[in-house]
Amino acid sequence: MTSNKTLFCFGMGFVGSTLGRLLLGDGWRVIGTARDVAGCKALVEDGFEACLFTGLERERGVAGRLASASHVLNSVPPGSSDPVLTHHASDLKQCTNLQWFGLLSTVGVYGEHHGDWVDEETKPAPIAPRSRERLKAEQDWQAFFGDMAIDPHIFRLPGIYGPGRNQLEAIKRGKARRLVKPGQVFNRVHVSDISQTLYASMLAPKAGHLFNISDDEPAPPQDVVSYACELLGIDPPPEVKFAEAELSPMARSFYGECKRVRNEQIKKKLGITLQYPTYREGLRALI
Repeated sequence: MTSNKTLFCFGMGFVGSTLGRLLLGDGWRVIGTARDVAGCKALVEDGFEACLFTGLERERGVAGRLASASHVLNSVPPGSSDPVLTHHASDLKQCTNLQWFGLLSTVGVYGEHHGDWVDEETKPAPIAPRSRERLKAEQDWQAFFGDMAIDPHIFRLPGIYGPGRNQLEAIKRGKARRLVKPGQVFNRVHVSDISQTLYASMLAPKAGHLFNISDDEPAPPQDVVSYACELLGIDPPPEVKFAEAELSPMARSFYGECKRVRNEQIKKKLGITLQYPTYREGLRALI
C-alpha cells in the first residue's frame, strides 16, 4: 500500500461509520457522503469529511474529493440502477490512486434454499426485487471494472446488528415479537465484524473478491428474542405463529426464504476471527 490512505464511502451509514471510526484510529483520511445537509453535518461531528450525494445527479463535491481516494466503498442501495455507477462512473475512471473498491451486497441474492447451507460458490437465484437489484448491481460493477487494473470486492451481508440497532433496543421499545415458523432461521452479523472484514480486505486486496460476512450460527429469530429478554431479566413476549401474524408485505417477504450462510472464506483468505461468533456474544457485549 502507498502512503495515501484515504477511504471514500458512498452512503456512510451504520457500516460505513463503524469502518470509518476504525480507520481514523489508524491514521486514515475518511470521506463519506450523506443524502442531505443534516447528514453531512453529523458525519463531520463524528470526525469525518463529508459531501452531499442525493443519488439523483452528479455532485461536483463528490467528484473533487473522489480523485484523492485510494479506497472506495459503495454502501448505497441500488434501485433499477446503481446511482453511484450512474452518476460517477467517469469520475471513478479518473481515480489514478485507486487500489480497492468495495461493494456491499446481500445474502438475499442466493434466494431460497430451504435451510440448506450456501457459500460463495452457490449460484445466485434471487427472489425478492431488492435482491435482484443487488445482484444486478454486482454484475454492473464487475462489467465496469472489467477492463481496469483492479476488481470490485463484493461483500454479501445478512441482517446487521450492533450499538443502537439490536433486539435489546427493540425489546425496550416494545417492538420485539417472537414469531415462530418451524424450520426458519436467519443469518446475522455484528457491525464490528463487518468493519474488521472490510478493513482486512482493504489491506490485502488480492486475497479474494467475493465474501459472505456472517456469523457462525444461523438461528431462529424467536431464540434471539428470548435470549435478549433473558439478558434484560424480563419475560419474553408470547410466541405467535407465523401463519397467524399480522405483518407488512416487506416483513413477510423475509420469511419467504431460509438459508444458512457459510463464512469460511473470510477466515481462510482474510484471517478473520469473529469478535462475535454468535448472537449470544454480540448481545452480551451490547448489554
